[in-house]
Amino acid sequence: MAALFPAHAMAPAVRARLSLLRERAASADGLEVTCGGGSMEPVIRRGARVRIRPGRARIGRVAAFVTERGELELHRLVVPGPAGWWAHLGDNQVDPTPGLVHASHIVGIVDVPACVPGLRDATRAVARIARAAVTVTWRSLQPR
Repeated sequence: MAALFPAHAMAPAVRARLSLLRERAASADGLEVTCGGGSMEPVIRRGARVRIRPGRARIGRVAAFVTERGELELHRLVVPGPAGWWAHLGDNQVDPTPGLVHASHIVGIVDVPACVPGLRDATRAVARIARAAVTVTWRSLQPR
């Protein structure tokens, strides 16, 4: 699962990697990476080279983001949530549960066509964001 906290809470090495990747994505040629997984097939096939450039996060765009472990992941943004959160899914994802990523973890947008998510995926994404919001609220109300 992707990041569950904003970038300021990341480990220093992961924050440094995020900063470096953003810098490379902002270069004139963008950041070119080789896709290592199959979760975005057929739009992005395993082994395909894709270019990442700075851009606004929008529903249906494929975002490149850094996970809390420092890995670069490419997934389609499904629905925005409160406080900068996004639900995301792979186009060919086996697990139908959307992941969550904070906008501060997004490196850039992948140069592939946007695709508006279907109603089923959007509904799952809204439910995922709602569950996360309830969990955060519940934890904040617990005595410490």
